[in-house]
Amino acid sequence: MNSFPVQPLKPGLVNLPGATPASAALVVDLLRRDFKAHHCFFNDKFYHDHLSHHILALHDLGAPTEHIPAMYDTEAAIQRPLHPDETHKANRITQQNWTGSLGEEHAAMYPDYLVFFSLEIVKDGVTSVLERYVFSPEANGNGSLMLARFLGGVLHPIMQAAFGQDFVVAQGLACAAVTNPEGASMMDIASGLPEIKSGPPTTLLALLRKVHKSPKLTPMTYDKNGADGDLTRVVEWFNADPNAALQSAKFTPKDFNKKVEECMWQATLLFGATGKSGRKPRMDFFLLHLLTGGLSVRVVLDALKQPLHKAQLLQAYACSAAMVTLFRGRPRIDPAIAMSHSALPQPSAALSNTKSTFGKAGGGSPWLAVLNNAAIHEEVHVIKAVRALLYYAQQYGPTPPGTVIGIVDGGGNETHNGGAKVDGTLFIRVAGVLTDALGWITHGDQRGAWEYGGIGWEETWSNAHD
Repeated sequence: MNSFPVQPLKPGLVNLPGATPASAALVVDLLRRDFKAHHCFFNDKFYHDHLSHHILALHDLGAPTEHIPAMYDTEAAIQRPLHPDETHKANRITQQNWTGSLGEEHAAMYPDYLVFFSLEIVKDGVTSVLERYVFSPEANGNGSLMLARFLGGVLHPIMQAAFGQDFVVAQGLACAAVTNPEGASMMDIASGLPEIKSGPPTTLLALLRKVHKSPKLTPMTYDKNGADGDLTRVVEWFNADPNAALQSAKFTPKDFNKKVEECMWQATLLFGATGKSGRKPRMDFFLLHLLTGGLSVRVVLDALKQPLHKAQLLQAYACSAAMVTLFRGRPRIDPAIAMSHSALPQPSAALSNTKSTFGKAGGGSPWLAVLNNAAIHEEVHVIKAVRALLYYAQQYGPTPPGTVIGIVDGGGNETHNGGAKVDGTLFIRVAGVLTDALGWITHGDQRGAWEYGGIGWEETWSNAHD
């Protein structure tokens, strides 16, 4: 576990001012503590350790040095020890047997996989290890399905691996090894690797419209026997249509940045533009992970060298997004919902005592209040979601209405009603409604909660609560 030399902290994606040499050194120390001390699951329900995500998101957004240790201590208190039963033995995982203990039923093997992938990265480097153990045919055939596992667990393994430091990548790969490959069912091929076809590109928003309109995808009733049974039904539901959306997706080695951009717009719309007009906004916990997972795809894509592997990653993410969307009841994008939220978010008048001669929102960036609130919010997903939305705004904020990739088809028709009005203010609008729902903690607001809503079938969305 001491294989990795101490590395300087790599720059984050957002990289806001505020970080100092002292805070960077502190973050590296805390990340290594998490690496050496904690399992990737903190309970028997396979809930994930978010500690490193939270630390790196805080640092990327410029949090002061004094704030980071307190957050670490709060979350470390709920984590499971890396060796909970003290039965760990060295070198149980080797290049010859590493595919023999994959999946959640082997969660106790996480420490062994962590040692294995750590040694492999020290020896060969991150890119080579990703290509060999995630994207090679050997890593995906015969039920190994490592690419699907890498994006399984609602994308947590890839999110872990996408935080840059080599030993954190090892954590992500070890987490993938003890994760079930749910998304492989959506790929529907024995190799576990998506088939990359040539031909004219199809946009993700156009594919999502097909998912909404497919006559074979009829509404279902929530199966109270549990999520596992429902997931099986979802896969059957999707695969009932041989012409289902992702079966016809086409990726080429060119212009991967545009495909990443599509992923980010679609994820933001699925998270922030679903529900029902006039009803309380739904901040769906599972769609949230498509939002933060899109940021992870950006990082891992840059770490890969082979165009084929880049295309396979994008296709696998699209499959995962389709699976989560179906699993949550096929929520329909209504761009008017997202664009109806304020582009100048602020706490309600009952909470805010801010006064300004320049107007209620003051004269600074509307992101400042949202970022400050996210930095002290104890719900671990809030800062990650806000960080993702800020990054998307940095990249695509100047986008004018009607120019979002895929929002208008080749014939000039909207792929989703009202979509032509979507512009680069989408991201701050969604960040604002997220903050409203989860609480303006900086102003004494009560902490809110994510929407779980059972499995969230179609009637859940159409009957969204007041």
